[in-house]
Amino acid sequence: MLSDVISHKYISLFAFAVVAAVIATGSTGCLLSSNSSKPLGDGHDFGDNSPDVVVALGDSITAGSSNPGGTPWPARLSNILAKTVVNDGIPGATSSIGAARVQSLINQHRPGFVIVFYGANDAIHGNPVAATSANLRSMVVTAKNNQCIPLIATVMPMSGGRNIYNGRVDRINDEIRKIASEEGAKLVNIHRAVNRDPDLYLIDGLHPNDLGEELIALEFMDAFK
Repeated sequence: MLSDVISHKYISLFAFAVVAAVIATGSTGCLLSSNSSKPLGDGHDFGDNSPDVVVALGDSITAGSSNPGGTPWPARLSNILAKTVVNDGIPGATSSIGAARVQSLINQHRPGFVIVFYGANDAIHGNPVAATSANLRSMVVTAKNNQCIPLIATVMPMSGGRNIYNGRVDRINDEIRKIASEEGAKLVNIHRAVNRDPDLYLIDGLHPNDLGEELIALEFMDAFK
């Protein structure tokens, strides 16, 4: 049940905050998880990058522009992590746009972490999966080459009339999992978390509503633990 998932994540979030409040974690400012496992980035050489800055590259699902009055998941994640999360979501963006922008964003913000969350528009426009995969891998490799830690998210499933694109989504997600494994990027399985639950979508069947935004933020929070 969705309510059980959300409840479990809020319990984890509470424990996460309590531990962070009572344990000093050194100069990186990374938070410790409730099970005392090392947080993402522990011991990593960030060079001139700040471990307290995250750049989130994506499309309108990241921008939050399709949910007027709602809070996009990057802002929610920023509040949870107590890090600056730069929202570089661009409505309509495909993976090629992210591949073209990632280096300049790293140069501008010097983030410790780079989130790559593309693929929905590639699926909708029928872009070749091989080209989409190459773009996604390029972003991950660029982040690594700049001493950033890359996180790569699977594409949300679509619902309603847009479910016709889910076959392409599945093929892109196969590539995303492969990239994460081969490049050592942190995989964030948004597709599995959302699991085609209609209660998480706006009426368009593509963009998350407030509950969906919260669940996405919590999935990314888990990746930093």
